[in-house]
Amino acid sequence: MGVVRCLGCRCSFCCYTELGTIFARAHSYAGNALPKMAQPTTIERFLILGVPHIVAETADFLARNHAEFRILDWDAMLDGSSSPLLRSAPAQPLLRNNRLLHPHLHRIVTSPGEIEDGEQPTVILDLSLLRAQHRTPVLQVVHELFPNALILSSTLTCTATELAALVGTGSSLVGFNGMPGWTSLGRIELAPALQTSQDATARAHSILAQLGIETELVEDRVGLVIPRILATLINEAAFAAMEQIATPEDIDRAVKLGVNYPHGLLEWADMLGLDCTLRILDALFEEYQEPRYRACPLLRQYIRAGWNGKQSGKGFFEYSEGTH
Repeated sequence: MGVVRCLGCRCSFCCYTELGTIFARAHSYAGNALPKMAQPTTIERFLILGVPHIVAETADFLARNHAEFRILDWDAMLDGSSSPLLRSAPAQPLLRNNRLLHPHLHRIVTSPGEIEDGEQPTVILDLSLLRAQHRTPVLQVVHELFPNALILSSTLTCTATELAALVGTGSSLVGFNGMPGWTSLGRIELAPALQTSQDATARAHSILAQLGIETELVEDRVGLVIPRILATLINEAAFAAMEQIATPEDIDRAVKLGVNYPHGLLEWADMLGLDCTLRILDALFEEYQEPRYRACPLLRQYIRAGWNGKQSGKGFFEYSEGTH
């Protein structure tokens, strides 16, 4: 197999392993050729919603690229709604309370209806880690208000096909890898739903290309490629730590020296957030019922303790305020 440029981690090892193999095969998938589209003549306007620290990272990225965007405060929207459907959706932390979003407070709305007619979004960036049925109520409201907007949904814990069917988006929803740090990967996965039109897929590719992010088409599967493989590797490292085979420091040192990863796997878990890793593993286990995706109990125990990684100041390692 030829060398495939590493995606995200930029190490030499995984260019020769499953990660490289999957992406090499992505080019040969039937129907994966992107249709050509004319250069867009409209200015894209984004509406972002989802996990606060991923939303904050994405907002910073869009601001650096001089893009127009608004941020939907999911929890404030639920609190202010009398709709039984909306109030059934799980709560998420208030975005206004997240210090990472302080530079963007003026862009936060508590209801999609607050957005002026001339500023309506053309792209919805759904950065949730919730399962499809739990994010559906909010996405349905957003889709009803902005039916012509392309929906780019992070499909780490569900498939785009399931989400598109529940939300009722027809052909306008495309799954993508919206894991923490996705804006710095340089190349990410796009996973069109079975219902997604070729035009919507091509548009998603074009929008991300304008932002400097290359894309690869992959099959619509839970966890996609990079998140699935990374979560599985992290899980194995967590089991090694729980079983006291080695200390977290030694496990990470072995990974960095032995396979040339830029980060240790447990350090990577802290960077992603242990909750993100656990949600991916739980979704994979539910989908495939394979023991390799059974989440390490230590991950759950750390989350119960509030040790969620860098964002909380403690995970497998401890972090000072300046390193968050």
